[in-house]
Amino acid sequence: MVKANFEFFVVSGKVSKGYDSNGLADPFVRIGYISKKTGKTEFFLKTKSCKNTLIPEFQHKQDQELDTDDFDKIIIEMYDHDLIGKNDFIGKTTIESSTLSSLTKEGTLNRYYLFNENDKESVGQSTANVYLGLGKKD
Repeated sequence: MVKANFEFFVVSGKVSKGYDSNGLADPFVRIGYISKKTGKTEFFLKTKSCKNTLIPEFQHKQDQELDTDDFDKIIIEMYDHDLIGKNDFIGKTTIESSTLSSLTKEGTLNRYYLFNENDKESVGQSTANVYLGLGKKD
């Protein structure tokens, strides 16, 4: 077991199309991993929903202790929040766990492109992106 502390900073994003009747979306982001021990997806971060926008400003910072031996990839997902019914899945991507092991205290800021393989209109195209800062904590 190798536990380490990381800082996750979900800065902002962009959604390629509207998911609501007004042509906009209410996006939020979840970050997690698939546990090698249980086989289940364990989400540890969820941003607030940004209302009526295609260019959300999440500004969500969170420190997280992770057992880096328990997963191979970090999962980033974006959804459109709905008051009635199920939230709409916008897209997802993964980050290899080796990315976390190479982090420094200064950290990195990257844009991650999200994809939705179930969206017939955007097969092979990014459905959204997220600017995510990652850093290693002491």
